Amino acid sequence: MTKSRLRVIIGENIRNERIARDISIDELSEMLDLTPGFVGLIERGQRGITSNTLYRLSEVFDMPIDTLFRNNVGSSLSFREEPLDAGAIKRRKIASFVSGFSDEELEFIISVIKNLRRLRHHSIDEDLDVFEE
Repeated sequence: MTKSRLRVIIGENIRNERIARDISIDELSEMLDLTPGFVGLIERGQRGITSNTLYRLSEVFDMPIDTLFRNNVGSSLSFREEPLDAGAIKRRKIASFVSGFSDEELEFIISVIKNLRRLRHHSIDEDLDVFEE
């Protein structure tokens, strides 16, 4: 198999997985820290892909890296039996966004999330008080 044919197979598999999971090219590019145009070139087999990007894709799609190398002509769009639900996709997006953050940055994000949860619960408690009167 030639290098260019392998790029096409990988690109097709990436596109098929992205579409099967209802992820836009813009969303995937954000998760991979690449431009949408570059992701499009990868999907069309016009550009190669780094091992780091392959690894991140395997995390985003929750599948072994070697799955992206398979020539699945005539197979279904997704390698997963069931697509990820919207919540799982959002959790993967968040994990992808923070994958390169330092411990200090992660601690800050955790504190922001904790504060948002407190505000949300406080707001819910206030709403319940209105019904108790």
